[in-house]
Amino acid sequence: MQGSLGEKIGEGAFSEVYAWAPGQVIKLFKPGVSRWMPRHEVRMIRAVRAAAVPVPEVFGEVTLDGRFGVVMQRLDGPTLWQLSRTGAVTFEQAGAIVAALAISVHKTPPPPEVLSLREYMEDALRLDDGKLPAHIATDVLALIDRLPPGEGL
Repeated sequence: MQGSLGEKIGEGAFSEVYAWAPGQVIKLFKPGVSRWMPRHEVRMIRAVRAAAVPVPEVFGEVTLDGRFGVVMQRLDGPTLWQLSRTGAVTFEQAGAIVAALAISVHKTPPPPEVLSLREYMEDALRLDDGKLPAHIATDVLALIDRLPPGEGL
């Protein structure tokens, strides 16, 4: 996948986002992040996009300096947070937008290759190197088991 690392756009707990190519960004996962996490994320994004929920397109996966990366569509413009801070969108409107998107995602049936929430959490808890105490991990899985039936994303 052609592109070059440009300016840093943002950073989260597990990744950093950089400009990559015209209309594209690369989300580079931090060293030590297991590849199963970003690969799961890619499958979920593609499933949500296939269900016509407005999310960036995934163009491909790359390895850059030993780090796993996902090349995605770049969406320019103010964030919803920025719009709410300037008053262009009220907090109530922002909340309604986020809620509508969340409902759309939760109503989207997952493709067969996507892990269930329980399977995802079991994998995450197994790979957390004991950072979360066992009794809390057990409680998390018990809460998942009590969720209403349904398999939306």
